[in-house]
Amino acid sequence: MPATIERFRPEDAAEFVTAMNRAFLQDPLPDGGAARAAHWLRLAQPDLERTRAAYDGGRIVATFRTMPLELTLPGGATVGADGVAAVTVSPTHRRQGLLTRMMIESLRGAADRGEPVSALYASEWPIYGRFGFGPATEGATWEVRRDRAAPQPAPTGTELVSTAEAVELARPVYDRARLRRAGGMSRPAYRWIMDFGLDRGEGGPPGFNGYAAVHRDAAGAVDGYLLWHPEDKWSNWRSDAVLHVDELVAANDEAYRQLWRFTFAVDLIVTVRAEDRRAHLPGIGRAATQTEHHDGLWLRVLDVPAVLGARAYGVSGRVVFEVADPTGFAGGTYALEAGPDGATCKQTGESAELTLPVGTLGSAVLGGFRLRALAEAGLLDEHRAGAVEAADRLLGTDLVPFCTLHF
Repeated sequence: MPATIERFRPEDAAEFVTAMNRAFLQDPLPDGGAARAAHWLRLAQPDLERTRAAYDGGRIVATFRTMPLELTLPGGATVGADGVAAVTVSPTHRRQGLLTRMMIESLRGAADRGEPVSALYASEWPIYGRFGFGPATEGATWEVRRDRAAPQPAPTGTELVSTAEAVELARPVYDRARLRRAGGMSRPAYRWIMDFGLDRGEGGPPGFNGYAAVHRDAAGAVDGYLLWHPEDKWSNWRSDAVLHVDELVAANDEAYRQLWRFTFAVDLIVTVRAEDRRAHLPGIGRAATQTEHHDGLWLRVLDVPAVLGARAYGVSGRVVFEVADPTGFAGGTYALEAGPDGATCKQTGESAELTLPVGTLGSAVLGGFRLRALAEAGLLDEHRAGAVEAADRLLGTDLVPFCTLHF
């Protein structure tokens, strides 16, 4: 008898979190996962109706959950996004269609709720393209040697605070910052507790254990914050210490600059290491080394007019394009007419000037991946000469999208 996919049952929470830990190569949980399960149930309660499990013989063999989020589009408008997480399949039940069944059910639910996009972070590249997701943002890890950088001015406006103080000061800053750049995501309430390490010792994962600083503007209002932790290293009585930037969020450029300068002002630090940051780090020169460059947020468009009609455009133009979507959620031919004063996107009976898979649209919709580059890679088809270039000008953005929230 094939496994059945059912709504998550709270009494199975320990088995659910154990399945997740095993799939993501985490250490076995003490007490069979009971403490972690109780912690997870307490924090994730609002989203449990979106959580699914596959059962075979009464045992959980696959997990899947989503959460309601809000995605920032170019120009600052937002749309609802179904954030996909906790996707696992037991090695005993691979190649049995469980992920496909859970994903299609999830996408159908998001479409029925009126969420025009689904979003996720991919642990493995090949998995999610077949469900219509495309990488929409990129990230990088940077290592900056302080002794190789030009002398930095002392930071101004910065202040050390406790993490308990920081979490309250950070909330409005985060919301302002996520609306400044496409790719920004709203942050669920329980993530503030987890990400600032305020639930340590309550059965949750080890979580953040470090320090916090904020930046205040000339009027004294907090407009940026930094979470960081040190790695104490010594060699021959000389410090080789590393400052790890865990989160740096700023609502304006001045706060961003001053918080970076703060990291260079911490005594004994030799290297500043920042993971999952924007792929471009200006102003530091050869002192900065990009040690990793990777895909970030993946998007799956479910409602093409809702997304393309809501975002902003820097130039005027019109393009007719076909979206190829085997599942039918976003498939069809659309006319996009857009400019600095607004946009309309509607289904049309006109002949398409280009055809793109729905995953390619997901990559291009925020402007993070240019259509011309995607065309060079063979990821769309042009039916009228110049159509790709016209569409590329429309969808391209000056501000590279980025997502701070990893879910």
